[in-house]
Amino acid sequence: MVWGMLAPDTVVSQRRQQNLGLAAAVRHFNDRAVPGIGGMWFSMPILWSVLAVSIAEELGVPALPVGNAVEARVMLEAIHGPQDSRVRGTRKMLGVEDKSFRNLSRSGTYVVQPIRMAMVQPLVALGFVYGSRYGAFRINTAGNELLSLDAMKEPRRLLGEWARGKQPNGMKEVLKGLSPTGTLPKAVRKLIMARLIGGTDSGAVRRSNLARLESGPSAADLENEIPMQGIEQDHWSDLRAGAAFMDLRDAALAVLDVLERHLQKLRDDNRPAQLSGPEAVEVVSKQLLSLRAFANQKGDIIAQGREASSRVFVKEILTQPDALLLQKLAERDSTVISWRNDAITLGPAAGEFQGGFEDIEEHDSPDGGDFAQQLFRLYNLHCLMTELSGRPNPGSTTGGAQAA
Repeated sequence: MVWGMLAPDTVVSQRRQQNLGLAAAVRHFNDRAVPGIGGMWFSMPILWSVLAVSIAEELGVPALPVGNAVEARVMLEAIHGPQDSRVRGTRKMLGVEDKSFRNLSRSGTYVVQPIRMAMVQPLVALGFVYGSRYGAFRINTAGNELLSLDAMKEPRRLLGEWARGKQPNGMKEVLKGLSPTGTLPKAVRKLIMARLIGGTDSGAVRRSNLARLESGPSAADLENEIPMQGIEQDHWSDLRAGAAFMDLRDAALAVLDVLERHLQKLRDDNRPAQLSGPEAVEVVSKQLLSLRAFANQKGDIIAQGREASSRVFVKEILTQPDALLLQKLAERDSTVISWRNDAITLGPAAGEFQGGFEDIEEHDSPDGGDFAQQLFRLYNLHCLMTELSGRPNPGSTTGGAQAA
């Protein structure tokens, strides 16, 4: 049996996989910017996963289906409340009446992208569990500390009984306390904050230094070579490299967007939707000039990030002839724009959601400019720190900012 192959709340567009073969570089730069937090931007998923891993250990089963079931169970209560960006499954789960652990741990009951998927790195990096895969996680030191708090004892007891097939009294109150829109007890917030910014390892130091800024760095801040006060020089170089790389990737996607629109028009006019190399160069000559100029301007900054695939990407842009560069970009993509039969053609996801690259972990910052949008974890950390300080999470719908 394969656990974790779940039906979607909404269909996930192939467009979202248009990453040009650069997903590893994106992860590298985000992790250098804000190490160890993965896609975490609010704290409640830590509790769900620690509870799930503890229960899985007791039952002697893999943690992944337990994690899915626990998350699905708390969402079943939350979907009847106000709309909020922390709530998943509002359409998928409205018709689910069987709230048993057996049903909710089944493949297909919950959404295709549970929040759990973005929690693998923070659970390990912050010391709550150990292991390399969610399904094989075991409780670590911080996880035991969390479970020993008074606020966690009743949720652990009742969810453990539920996972063993019982319907214990008091579940409604426990689930209310574990709601994705709920407020964490002070002791829980204090422990998570200590794990987030209280350590002496390099990741904790970087997170702590950013947290002290309270706002930023913005994209404009990262244009400066001199670090903001409190940020170490090597960290600042990584931040600048990451922002520059994301902008370069987006400039390459802009080239492909123009090609897509042109090919779609050819198709709509009942003409062959394909372009030879020279024809494609003529269509996007202006965008290619901009892409090369940006790579020339920012290539040295990107190189400071010490990430191999990003340096290869810069080199391709700067050294390949126009037609060959477009072929390389089409081959890197292959979802929206493809290279087939010695021509540039539309890929299988052409015409779908015009969202560019999107990762499961991303949670975009608002357009206010306080946080560089190229590095989504900067805003995620701000959301976390605000919430752990006892204030409303600014990343939630109810917190007043845009939804994820």
